[in-house]
Amino acid sequence: MGLTGELEHIHIVDIFQLLHTTRKSGTFSIKGSRGESQLIFSNGCIVGANHLNNSIRIGTVLVKMNAITRNDLQQALDVQKKAGKNRKPLIATLIEMGKLEHDRAFKGLKKLIEMTIVELIGWNIGTFTFDTDAIAVSDECRYLPDKMEQEIGLDAQMVLMDALRIFDERERDRKAGKTVPSYEELFSEEISSERDVKSEENDMLVTADDLGLADLDHLEKKMPQATGVKEIYDQELFNPVEIHRQNIRETLDDYSSEEQEVFVSFLGKFTSRTRAQKSSEILEGQTNALILFSQDNLIKHSIMTICKSENVLVFATDKEEELGTIVDHCLIKKIVPIVVFDTPTISGEGISEDKIVSLRQQVNERYPQISNIQLASAMDYTFTVQSYNKGIKAVIPKPLKEIQRETFIEDTIKFLEAFKSYIVSFLQRQEGPLVTDNQMGTLRDRIVALRSLNEPPDVTFALLQYVSEIFERSITFIIRSTELIGKEAIGVKFEKTMGPTSAAHIKIPIVKHSIFSDVIEKGQVFCGESDDEVLKEYLFKEIGKPLYPTIILLPMKSNRKVIALTYGDFGKKDASPVQIEMLEILSNEAALVLENVLYRKHISKTSQK
Repeated sequence: MGLTGELEHIHIVDIFQLLHTTRKSGTFSIKGSRGESQLIFSNGCIVGANHLNNSIRIGTVLVKMNAITRNDLQQALDVQKKAGKNRKPLIATLIEMGKLEHDRAFKGLKKLIEMTIVELIGWNIGTFTFDTDAIAVSDECRYLPDKMEQEIGLDAQMVLMDALRIFDERERDRKAGKTVPSYEELFSEEISSERDVKSEENDMLVTADDLGLADLDHLEKKMPQATGVKEIYDQELFNPVEIHRQNIRETLDDYSSEEQEVFVSFLGKFTSRTRAQKSSEILEGQTNALILFSQDNLIKHSIMTICKSENVLVFATDKEEELGTIVDHCLIKKIVPIVVFDTPTISGEGISEDKIVSLRQQVNERYPQISNIQLASAMDYTFTVQSYNKGIKAVIPKPLKEIQRETFIEDTIKFLEAFKSYIVSFLQRQEGPLVTDNQMGTLRDRIVALRSLNEPPDVTFALLQYVSEIFERSITFIIRSTELIGKEAIGVKFEKTMGPTSAAHIKIPIVKHSIFSDVIEKGQVFCGESDDEVLKEYLFKEIGKPLYPTIILLPMKSNRKVIALTYGDFGKKDASPVQIEMLEILSNEAALVLENVLYRKHISKTSQK
């Protein structure tokens, strides 16, 4: 058994960040007044889940996502029943029947995991366990694809940001008096027999051969014993300081237990400052982020701990390809992070000085709006001067065990205290409103300009122009019964300074599920990354794939129905922060103007008759 504890003492957000940072694998089980759920971690990434009390089934999720039909689901359940003891899990059965594609299966599982986390984020009372010896095991949790972190893409830190945003949106709607249906209501079972079949599969395990996927031998698959609330209390209760103790034992294993305890006591002060926060409080406080590029597990754990006490969201990675992804994700969420580069290694292993210098340059060129901080040995004057000459905001001296072995623990504590003070002061200096007075003035001017328009084409074109000011390429699509038809484009055939061109040759079907059909159905703006097949096959094939996958789809409604979409991406240029709220306001205002224009035209025609 890895960890046990109570949510009253530590919030689920802190737990997930810890599991991600320490790259843990195992089963996270949580129990509360509403029931229980499980999430599966592999190397710090979330790869599976079963929703609260198994109340949402993967078959129903796939039907609701239009990945399969209700008839497909019924046929698959019939096949499972006939197979008896040889039956395979539902997803494997659907794939073998040719009813479900692998990528749609992945998306269904991603949706199930997302809904589970949104549900759990609101919990402040309950008990949990993290079992490092077992990979758990409802049918939903057993479908574990090869290269699952890349395929499912559920980096624990990334999914937390999305889940917090979704949770906050739902809570905001509730407070506004809107009806917010539960996920159980939205995903009520399509076929009651799905539950009956699932209940008969408790002893079934899916194999890689069943799914036609690669080897999964690195995961141990065994059923954990059911753990009741009393059993949890009979075991060692979760103590946040114990997490620090376990980490310090691993990272400072060449020091005595007394010396280790000095460091544990230091980290414990930051853990005990506040009780677990409510999810809404965490979201409101998480307006700052720090990205640490480091291979030093001691520093990663320590900086996450001390920054968490100041409501600074910490991402840690030692992979070059992950760094840009994390920065992009923060910017999309309107968080401008600080990037901290760890000290270059002085031995043959680890991250060299040349690698750090090269990576810093890439970050500076791609994200000029981001501040970079460098950690360096106090004795390395040449590297310190070179860092300042290359635009680093600050170089903070960090003790090295190889040089300061006898005083390393004491020196590291002093370094962490100084680091925290600097980061807090730096963030306070750079904080500002998400929407400035100048932006509000611009928004006001654009609304006035919209209200002066008298023709429908002028309204859609005005919105296209506003999107093109942020994105390098933008297109207006008109919605027909079975497809989207391009109307005008800016920056697609020529540079956007050349003005609009016709986009009539671009047509996108909406009869099958895609990111486009989702936005049309929900009427909500989409801004983020998408690997949608329809997007790639019908749009990128025509205009070329952008350098970065961030896109926007901005719907325009008339009489509560989406009648047009405005698309935007960054083309061959770097992604930058997007003020989604401003674009939504303009889109809503444009819809009102359009309705008024159409109404006036209707009145005019009626009076003439």
